[in-house]
Amino acid sequence: MHRIVVGMFAIGVGVTMTLMAGAQGQEATASDGWVQLPAAGDTTASAFVVVRNPTMYDLYLVSATSEVAGKVEFRKTGDGEAKPVSELTVPAYGKLTMGPDGVHLLLVDLKRPLQENESVPLTLTTDGSVALRIQAVVRKQH
Repeated sequence: MHRIVVGMFAIGVGVTMTLMAGAQGQEATASDGWVQLPAAGDTTASAFVVVRNPTMYDLYLVSATSEVAGKVEFRKTGDGEAKPVSELTVPAYGKLTMGPDGVHLLLVDLKRPLQENESVPLTLTTDGSVALRIQAVVRKQH
């Protein structure tokens, strides 16, 4: 009986390790990035990205940067106002789709005017220090 229990335990551990190895090969990705073309003279611009999380754990975005802005803030629209938030959550096995009426990035203190169709680099960083890099195209509206 003891051998059967030990054998079943070993099989269970093997299956668990195989599943974990498969999950470890999957990484979060950022795609579909775009920046809303700011009006002439504006020093801020909204940016949008889709972040996919194929892992079994929630992913927390804790910071963002871009070489075209002095800083990048996370914003969440609610009650007609976009308020800053300290982090964004990408659910396990899910995605976070940023949009004009929801969560988004705000590029603050633009270092130069943005041109339509140019590509702007964005880097999103997780609480585990993983950097998700994406090129976001500047356009008028999605």
